Amino acid sequence: MKINQKYVIIMLVLLVVNVGVAQEQVDRNVTIEREFQPVIQDAGKITGLPEVLQVKTTKERIYYAEIYQPLPFEKNIVLLSAEEVLHQRRKNLTEAFIRLGGGNYWNTLGDISLPVIRNNNNRLDLRLNHTGTFGEKLHSFSRADLGYNHYFSTYDLYAGLGFSHQYFNYYGNNFYGTKGDTITRLKNFASGFPVPLPAYKEQQLERITRSAQTVNLNDLANSPQVDMLWRYNAHVGIRSLPNATGKKYHAELAYDVFKSDNGLQESILKMQYGFSNPLGENRFGMDFELSNLFYQEADTAKINFWDYYAVFSMNPYFLMERDNWFLRAGVRTAFSFIHGRPFNPTPDITAEWRVLPRFLSVYGGITGGFTLSTLNNIYAENPYVYSDLRVKDTYTPINTYAGFKLKPLHNLLLDAFLDYRYIVDQYFFVNKAYFSSDITGDKATLFTNRFNAVYSDAGLFRVGLRANYNYKNTVNIQLKGVYNAWDVKTELHAWMKPAIEANISADVRINRNLTASALLFYEGERYAKLGNAPFKMAPKVDVNLGATYTFNRTFSAFAKLNNLLNNKYQQFYGYEVQGINFMLGGAVSF
Repeated sequence: MKINQKYVIIMLVLLVVNVGVAQEQVDRNVTIEREFQPVIQDAGKITGLPEVLQVKTTKERIYYAEIYQPLPFEKNIVLLSAEEVLHQRRKNLTEAFIRLGGGNYWNTLGDISLPVIRNNNNRLDLRLNHTGTFGEKLHSFSRADLGYNHYFSTYDLYAGLGFSHQYFNYYGNNFYGTKGDTITRLKNFASGFPVPLPAYKEQQLERITRSAQTVNLNDLANSPQVDMLWRYNAHVGIRSLPNATGKKYHAELAYDVFKSDNGLQESILKMQYGFSNPLGENRFGMDFELSNLFYQEADTAKINFWDYYAVFSMNPYFLMERDNWFLRAGVRTAFSFIHGRPFNPTPDITAEWRVLPRFLSVYGGITGGFTLSTLNNIYAENPYVYSDLRVKDTYTPINTYAGFKLKPLHNLLLDAFLDYRYIVDQYFFVNKAYFSSDITGDKATLFTNRFNAVYSDAGLFRVGLRANYNYKNTVNIQLKGVYNAWDVKTELHAWMKPAIEANISADVRINRNLTASALLFYEGERYAKLGNAPFKMAPKVDVNLGATYTFNRTFSAFAKLNNLLNNKYQQFYGYEVQGINFMLGGAVSF
């Protein structure tokens, strides 16, 4: 741990020095505004997983000048938020609210937002969220966040605490046979064998340290059918206010804990520090980050990798920003200690030119990155992974993109782009495989409803379009579409990754009280892997309708109808989503 103490001392010294210098180099006349519009995912269906990548309390949003980057393009599910509609029509955003909802399949929703302290210099907010479905497909997520901000004349001090609890069951199908084409219930499967039961050995295991394990069929059939995930976070930081004219800086210390009842515990101590200094009309900056990752398990045999490692990254850059163009040129480097790739350099070059400032701009970049595949992130992406799976970190040495943003009309925006990236150790989820040498025939091969990861270097070419039309804040229509062309080096397909993703959303304010919404999203055919056989998965087609009625500034009600086509597509192979379902509820602001 000596190396960690050294980094801590260096970063604390840099923090103290830069804070002291920066106080004399910034404009002290700064006005901060905070947008407070809670947007919380409802539990209308189980087609999407709760947004749990960061338990961290949301920090104060600082409005710098426009950032010249591609518009956000991630596929999202339009959320029905009665409070958001209310808040958009108010200039005073200080009210608290409570929102409750329920529907078939025992779907539940609950939100509380409470501004405890709010004045010119201090902000303390408490938020409680819950979404859940308690039918045969069980998935519940609850979260509490407490965030604090204090504004000094030249910088902002922030801190926060967060906690979440996730509870779900493994309701997906198990399969057997060399082709993996027969669905089975493991307990019924085990009951068909005389004593002693056969032993099954893990297959296609790509682990960092441990070898494949053998398990008795009875133990496999009686594996826990539910799991609980616990996430905790605490953080504190400091940063320059947005109109700083001299040295700008930010620093943060965060501690995150993730724990699975059936698996591992992950603790991450993260330190971040960055600054930028004027250099003539331009700026020079450096960002640093050190992540210390610790792993624990009551049964040490289940830890399939080193119980500790660290990743240190740095990003020097040169920044040029003018009225109609922007250029950032730098390099990122990540160093992984103990295990993994020790050196992971990538370029960091992004630019945009407003060719016609009111109508057209073009942008592009050559970047890359090193991504930590933490348990927190992986379980948020797919909670049904095997309990001791630790996915390898991914390295993208090159990511090039180019695009344009066009406003042919004042209320119409188009954003089109091309993107190519090469990824080292791209992971893909596959159903966990077992094989028994104690028996012969199809029953010797099993595929469970837990997921393993296989890896391959891969190239990914993407082309996409986003269009947004807004008419007098009454009608808002958005279209997103992207085509993904995967070139996977050692696998037949990019398992469970769609080639085509698209969604169309619309919101219409019918009158001052009633707002209606609609969403259609589509993902093309995907392929799952069981053993060496590919299985085609049906496209995702999901149509959703919603409405919000505002009685007055205090009371509102909402209704939502999900999966209108009753499409039983699979989120992961073997995991069929809920059919048509509804959610009804109301909100009180005070």
